[in-house]
Amino acid sequence: MGRREEKAKKQRAAITAAAVSVFSKKGFHRASVEEIARKAGVGKGTIYLYFDDKSRLFAAAVAEGIENIIRELKVTLELDLRFPLHLKKLMERNVELYLEYGDLTKIFTNELSSGLEKKVRAEIEAVREHYIEFLADTLKYGHERGYLRQIDFRLAAIAMLGTLDSLCNHTLKNRDVDRDKLLETVYALLMTGLVAEDKVKR
Repeated sequence: MGRREEKAKKQRAAITAAAVSVFSKKGFHRASVEEIARKAGVGKGTIYLYFDDKSRLFAAAVAEGIENIIRELKVTLELDLRFPLHLKKLMERNVELYLEYGDLTKIFTNELSSGLEKKVRAEIEAVREHYIEFLADTLKYGHERGYLRQIDFRLAAIAMLGTLDSLCNHTLKNRDVDRDKLLETVYALLMTGLVAEDKVKR
């Protein structure tokens, strides 16, 4: 990658990071391209070199942020662990990333029902679906190895994501919540319904 391409890549990343910060605080409709440009340290016109309008910037910032989380979660699955520990590590890392990407989490849970254009909503929902498929495939893998019971893995993944969304959103609003207790609660709630009966007492 040449110096010019590297500079453009960093500038685009700075813009999307600034967008996530501003959108999380102001919401989609109240946020302005001017404020995002100031936050990113670029001129307003520079943003339009990368994105056609505010909607496209919003979609890119959210979609790319979620894809980054998925990539980091996949690294967890590369660890040489038995599946129950894999799943626990996955949940722990999921919570850590939700809290680490707190601004993105706020957008993901609060802004997707705020009158976005259909095309933008569809793009973000496609990324969410990718997230669900990733979790469902992980659960199916556990079932194939005898650790999890036979259930609808897609619905289980949606329930898992919903639980993580709700608890992490609560934690972001209440910083005094103990993170270890949160992780323990998430794991206990999810594993109670997922673990195969012959594994429960092991």
